[in-house]
Amino acid sequence: MLYFPFFLTFLILLTGLFPPAGSSLLAQTTLKVTSLRVEYKENPLGIDVRTPRLSWRIQADGRGVMQAAYQVRVSRTESALRTGSDLVWDSGRVNSDESIHRVYAGPPLESGRRYYWQARVWDSRGKASDWSEPAYWEMGLLGPSDWKANWIEPDLKEDPSKSEPSPMLRREFKLNSAVELARA
Repeated sequence: MLYFPFFLTFLILLTGLFPPAGSSLLAQTTLKVTSLRVEYKENPLGIDVRTPRLSWRIQADGRGVMQAAYQVRVSRTESALRTGSDLVWDSGRVNSDESIHRVYAGPPLESGRRYYWQARVWDSRGKASDWSEPAYWEMGLLGPSDWKANWIEPDLKEDPSKSEPSPMLRREFKLNSAVELARA
């Protein structure tokens, strides 16, 4: 008889932790897509892969929530991405629990261009998440013809028999307008 109050307290706590399957607590589970990455990096610049791999994480406040499907969309501007118009690529709903290294399968990507993307997922009960916050990646220069530069060389006589300091290479130039975007 001494253990009865302990058992009753334990039973009350246990039923509070595991609500019935149809309860509103399970129905209110939030599902969110976070940590968007391209080739292992968040918002990377200079991607040199023509079909980059996309990854994300799902976040849910319930236990045992699994991804059952996903959708990825890509656009050239963040505003077009948010409205879902003028998309470069839309994967459509893909039934898969995989969220790592999903290969971009849209039209060829352009050198030096920034692409915005986002993802959403469905859980095993068919509940869809909202679209993730937009992320981006910027393509590098993919072909030799994309590289445009005037190369500079040091005016030094090389002597392989002795160690020489590395020269500082620099060149002055003037801009005729304000800088909108620069990469070095």
